Amino acid sequence: MFMEGERLRAEFGEETVADLSIGQPLEAPQSVVDAFAAASRERFVGRFGYMPNLGYPDVRERAAEDVSFSGITSECIAMTPGAAAAIAVAIRTFVDPGDDVIGVAPYFPEFRLYCETASARFVPVATGPDLRLDLDAISGALSSHTAAVLVNSPCNPSGHVLDGGELSGLAAVLEAHNDRHDRKVLLIIDEVYRRLTYPPHERVEPFNLYENTVLARSFSKDLGVAGERIGYLVLHPSLANAETHRGLAQALRALGFVNAPATAQRALLHLDSWEINAVPYRERRDMVMDRVRADGIEAIEPAGGLYLWLRSPWADTLQLIEALTERRVLLTPGIAFGVPSHIRLCFSAPRRKLEMAMAVLGELAAGQISPA
Repeated sequence: MFMEGERLRAEFGEETVADLSIGQPLEAPQSVVDAFAAASRERFVGRFGYMPNLGYPDVRERAAEDVSFSGITSECIAMTPGAAAAIAVAIRTFVDPGDDVIGVAPYFPEFRLYCETASARFVPVATGPDLRLDLDAISGALSSHTAAVLVNSPCNPSGHVLDGGELSGLAAVLEAHNDRHDRKVLLIIDEVYRRLTYPPHERVEPFNLYENTVLARSFSKDLGVAGERIGYLVLHPSLANAETHRGLAQALRALGFVNAPATAQRALLHLDSWEINAVPYRERRDMVMDRVRADGIEAIEPAGGLYLWLRSPWADTLQLIEALTERRVLLTPGIAFGVPSHIRLCFSAPRRKLEMAMAVLGELAAGQISPA
């Protein structure tokens, strides 16, 4: 879809294309731009050379302060090229070839790829119709081959935020499974959108509920620096030891990352705060939700993230995607996320582009433009 957007923009012009297929964040605020500029001017011995694989010690200390759980120190932090790298490194470190990793559908498509590159098997388990975890289904999917469970909150693509009941229920399922086997299942939580959680929903601290947990975090969306590839992996303090550090460092090298980008790491130190203003995202969410409700399109209001997850108003979802593309509106088919009946719409686009896209989608849903 990204390449199709490039083609359409080149042929028809940027202003005529409403590309809501990719999770592009809003533009980075001036404070972030200034931080990167300041970092680029830094000079010290080895400024552009290798560093410890897990990142600059002072940056790891700053990241540890960003984790609201007692006992987190820099020893619990590995700086990575985004949350994607954090997840891939965690899988490579804790999961053996041939092991299973359970994911929750709808899921971010690349979760499957991260597993395949580690010669692990990705096992999708569907959520309930309300997008909440189906704990019985997860329990049924667990086996002696299960090494990890991978979840995303807020979820890409659904916008669902895991609440305390879901996380405590999941922890209980995993503990019961662990008691029957000689290994502990690792819980990997992708928190790339954690600062984009919309009231009244709140983030629940997973470390309080299940020790064998790691968190993958990124600054791609909240700070608007997706192209800079900077994030970090957080280990529960019980997992932070010399053996794990060796495994993480080896995984960073084996995957070809070696270390997170130096300038992006240094830029984080030049920011007084890593907090953001989520209001512009929430306003866009409300805008698209109001429109789909008016058009009678089925969707659950996103509790967080950048995406609206809606049921296709056409029986043939891919045909709808094709019809939208012909009108130069790009959305992502749900088949990419393991749920063919749905479509993902990214609402972090300019308001004018959102209005263009919603108008076309509304016409299609109303049958003003019918399937061929």
